[in-house]
Amino acid sequence: MSTIAQLLRLPQYARNLARLRHVTSVVARHGFGHVFMRAGLDKYAGVFSRTALSEADDGLANLTWEHRVRLCCEALGPTFVKLGQVAATRADILPMSLIQELRKLQDDVPPFPFEHVRQVVEDGLGNRRLEDVYAEVTPTPLAAASIAQVHRARLRNEDGSPGAEVVLKVQRPQLDRIIRTDLDLLHVIASALEERVPETRPFRPVAAIEEFARGLKRETDFRNEIESIERFRRNFAHQLGLHLPVTYPALSSRRHITMEFIDGCKVSDKARLAQWGVQNEHIAKLGTRIVIESIFVYGFFHADPHPGNFFILPDGRIALIDFGMMGAVDRDTIDDLLAFLVALLLNDPEMLVTQFIDLGLVEDSVNVRAMQGEIAEIMARYNGRSLAQIDIGTFIGEVFETVVRYHVRLPVELILIGKSISTMEGIAQDLYPQFNPLEELRPYLVELYLKRMLDPKTYSRQMYRVLHDWWGLSRVLPGEIRGVLRRIKNGELTLNLHDEGANQRARRHERSINRVLVSTYSLAAWALFTVVLLPALRGPKWGPLWWYAGILAAQGLFTGGLALVSWLRSREI
Repeated sequence: MSTIAQLLRLPQYARNLARLRHVTSVVARHGFGHVFMRAGLDKYAGVFSRTALSEADDGLANLTWEHRVRLCCEALGPTFVKLGQVAATRADILPMSLIQELRKLQDDVPPFPFEHVRQVVEDGLGNRRLEDVYAEVTPTPLAAASIAQVHRARLRNEDGSPGAEVVLKVQRPQLDRIIRTDLDLLHVIASALEERVPETRPFRPVAAIEEFARGLKRETDFRNEIESIERFRRNFAHQLGLHLPVTYPALSSRRHITMEFIDGCKVSDKARLAQWGVQNEHIAKLGTRIVIESIFVYGFFHADPHPGNFFILPDGRIALIDFGMMGAVDRDTIDDLLAFLVALLLNDPEMLVTQFIDLGLVEDSVNVRAMQGEIAEIMARYNGRSLAQIDIGTFIGEVFETVVRYHVRLPVELILIGKSISTMEGIAQDLYPQFNPLEELRPYLVELYLKRMLDPKTYSRQMYRVLHDWWGLSRVLPGEIRGVLRRIKNGELTLNLHDEGANQRARRHERSINRVLVSTYSLAAWALFTVVLLPALRGPKWGPLWWYAGILAAQGLFTGGLALVSWLRSREI
């Protein structure tokens, strides 16, 4: 990076430095300071010495490292809590022990003042007064989380009378600034880890943070949640057993949502369900069918399922809430995922491994026969049990652990889908212990798979793509071959080798040269200053030489300070 570019980044660097020092101290307190030291991030520790960075807090020393990771995320605030929750879906790259701990992340934080709720809502309503739109708003929130908190309210009708009951979901104060700062810091940390800690490179920290940033940006724009609810409503317009909250787009904005208040109970409230006469078996089967249909029919599903998002109405309908994190898959991916799950449900390890190979998920170095043998052993162990004894979540989890050990990169969509199915299975079995998920899933998925595979549209689409690819290749291939032959004949064809670390080394080298040039300029300015100062002292006071000496001194101070700041940031010559 050039000296000018470094200078332009200094204000942002100054703003983020305090937060980065806080992150460094929290990470060190939880026993991970040595990782920051290896990544070269200890220079941001401020008053913390290298000894302090290498020592964990005494109260945390006896906890497992997975437990300390979770506590660290909770201590660092909303961005890191969300990062931990997203990481808990990545069973393809993280150990299952850490996944299970991150799933415990608490998203329950102290509420913020009602004055902020008023300010956000009135800004989103075009500076209309809160009382002009809502007949009443309960100051005490129903729930407070890291991203937003929810208040119960009632709309005001045109004649001024109280109207429909709604909820207000309002973002936390300064959330945008907090997230923007934390994402900057996460990118710095990820870049340092990828550059200096080789063990982290297979996990691609920089790409993971960029993907996380895109998802978080979408989740914190509440207009996307309204669009997701309406899309889900269109998909399930035929399903009378499902109720989705009515939304009010005209009374919502990027930072707040107005939607219908769901007057029901959580799916875990068995006493209330019994009081209403709701059949638990009906809810278990209906919820499972909705989840499976959302994934494999419409390719648009709830990516953050948990019991708190499932409500039951007094008439026995299921009401889903919180559509902030959704998953979407295209038709081809649905077909691939169907084949994957059908292979699991039919206990066919050969079909499963073939699917991995067809998707390009298996590297050439993988021992395919050994992996297939381990998967077959898992399936055989489960195949000997009755359906009631099989926990499909554990079953899929064991298969995931096995393929990850063979460095098979499972698609993110598959991880999210596995989480959705496992969560729904847990809810259903807690509600109705006699529920056999495989009995419900196996015939439905196999039927759906055969229907998709035998659908003429599937083959016509595949045939069209093959013909289109060959037609495109036939048009460009002759010209490309002639071009290659011409370049070989003229001796113009060269072999380019790509070194992944070359760009990083080149940037470090450029920064070093810049520091040397700036330091040299500073020394030269001071040398000229001393040369000019002597005749200036003998000459008239405030003459031209005095002004020239002053300019040289200012240049020496400025460039010397710039070189010092640059060195403090990098600790490299």
